[in-house]
Amino acid sequence: MITNKEFQELLENPSFRTWVFDRNSQDGAYWTSWIAADIDRKELVEHARDFLLSIQGEVVDLEDQYIDSQIQKALTEAKKQEHLLEEVVEISEVVPLWTRYWAVAASIIVLIGVSWFLLNKNEAKQEYALYQKHTSDAKANNELVEVINDGKKSKLVQLPDGSSIILQKDSRLSYQKAFNGTKREVYLIGEAFFEVAKNPERPFFVYANELITKVLGTSFTIKAFGKDKDIRVIVKTGKVSVFTQHDESASQLKNNRELTGMVLTANQQAIYQRQEIRLVKAIVDNPVILTLPIENQKFEFNATPISEVFSILEKSYGVDIVYDEEVMSKCSITAKLGDEPLFEKLKWICSITEASYEVSDGQIIISGKPCK
Repeated sequence: MITNKEFQELLENPSFRTWVFDRNSQDGAYWTSWIAADIDRKELVEHARDFLLSIQGEVVDLEDQYIDSQIQKALTEAKKQEHLLEEVVEISEVVPLWTRYWAVAASIIVLIGVSWFLLNKNEAKQEYALYQKHTSDAKANNELVEVINDGKKSKLVQLPDGSSIILQKDSRLSYQKAFNGTKREVYLIGEAFFEVAKNPERPFFVYANELITKVLGTSFTIKAFGKDKDIRVIVKTGKVSVFTQHDESASQLKNNRELTGMVLTANQQAIYQRQEIRLVKAIVDNPVILTLPIENQKFEFNATPISEVFSILEKSYGVDIVYDEEVMSKCSITAKLGDEPLFEKLKWICSITEASYEVSDGQIIISGKPCK
């Protein structure tokens, strides 16, 4: 069990701080093995790392207003402490004032970090326990592949059926290595945008904390972080069925060939309010919710150069597309693409340009011929 003392010691450890700010440091091997030795340590390290980076000006999952107010309180308290020290202590050597302010403020900020860690720890534990239960049950029937996005950019995931998923940072996803059964099932912690290949005979399920989302082929976003008060399913195209795992009719809803339960269509969302244990339907009226470019993107091309087409796909999906610009410089396409998954779009584009693609090291590599 991780304690407050361990969290504070980690923040104050010079080796850990060096590793956080420079992942290429010589301490990397030690911290990697240290984390691997205990699953609780990974969570501890993630929170400590986010907190240290927040001091350096990077974004952390707390509202900016809250962070600013807490830092201001810390500095104000530091100045008070400094004033008291100057009254009762005779300073024998000159110490820069900012250094003394920081020493006091840093200890106060560490306490803020400890409080923040404890508030999120239990929620993250419950979230991971539910995810682990789902995946453990699934492993008994099918081999799973797990993708963890602990980087700063979104990650593209290609599923065996041609569906594609954009996995956001601080999220993880498990899916069946082969969709051989009557269902296609994936398991999510965090946030992801789904483009599901159509297959009415084999429905697609996403298990994300308390919610189950069922689709036949469509595009939608799920935001299901353990610390959030709400879970959201936001539909871009098609129809989506949403229901809770504790719903008495959950088993029936899963096995029904039709989409039943709370059915959402384009620009609608389901909001699961955790405190009220209530699932409500709403219209998407706040553009802030739709953060991924792909969710509002239209793919209409009219004699568009292939370089521009690939650039649009890169920006929309957050992926890197590598190709020989000189060889394909004269290639262009005219098309109006819909809600097909990214890889179906690529197959279509490659078929008319007599090219092919492969996914390697997180990049999409296009091999093509000169166009006349």
